[in-house]
Amino acid sequence: MAMLHHRLPGNFGTSVPCEVPCHALPDADLRALHNLLTEHRFVVIPGQQLNNDQYVEFAGRWGRPLLLIAKKNQLASHPEMIVQGNSAATPDYVRNVACNWHCDSSYEEDVATCTMLYGVETPNEGGDTLFADLVAAYDALSGEKQALYDTLTVKHATSAATPLPDEHIPDRSKIPPEIAATVTFLDPVSHPLVRINPYSGRKALYGLGGSPYAIEGMSDAEGAELILELRRYAIQDRFRSAYKLMPGDLLIWDNLSVMHRATPIEFTDEPGKRRLNYRISLKGPPRFLDAPEIASAEIRSTEHIG
Repeated sequence: MAMLHHRLPGNFGTSVPCEVPCHALPDADLRALHNLLTEHRFVVIPGQQLNNDQYVEFAGRWGRPLLLIAKKNQLASHPEMIVQGNSAATPDYVRNVACNWHCDSSYEEDVATCTMLYGVETPNEGGDTLFADLVAAYDALSGEKQALYDTLTVKHATSAATPLPDEHIPDRSKIPPEIAATVTFLDPVSHPLVRINPYSGRKALYGLGGSPYAIEGMSDAEGAELILELRRYAIQDRFRSAYKLMPGDLLIWDNLSVMHRATPIEFTDEPGKRRLNYRISLKGPPRFLDAPEIASAEIRSTEHIG
């Protein structure tokens, strides 16, 4: 089924007008929306007016909601929803923690397949989300590099990556005790550097930021340097797009095909500068697909491609 959409400015991303509340869409429309997501990396559904129950209901059709390891960020009434704001009361340590390139939950064995943001309040200036297309970045590599990277396995842990100069990755050794008490710390995991998207069949680089700290078979220093080199490569302008979430927007991205990052923002309660959105990340296959045999085990597989 075809679905009306409008390409957004930039290298990828598309907007999908929706005349009915998105949580009321039939499965056939969601399958068409999922096809657009796979093709365009992220989609925006503008003009939504969702309450919390409707948002959680809609998200649950796309997979199993991820419960963030930082419990303090969960909405008490709906723990699937992660509160993202810039209140002046936000502790210094947790400000701008998403201002680094990353794939959501890459520090977990069972990674997120897609993430949603629902916009409530938007600052007049700033607040963009940046995206890097890891499928296009892989496709642009030489055949020799593709063959090598297809065989590599990367080690990941929460906030373990070496930051680029313009990135902010929180230092786990400096986390205040009152915040540490609300965070679940996971053991390191490994993921292939290149993985096949189970829905598109396309290869993509994976998890180049936020959590990767070493590559199996290399010294830690050598592996960390290759990860940094690949992150610099993948965030070139030719692979990037951006979107500013507006009130009523529902933004969905393919977490297996892109990296993303927030842009630094002022933490204030001043009108015109406030930002508030609710994030839900999903794992496993959407319930509306015709092929339920696509299981989350395929997505967390560490088998090599080559």
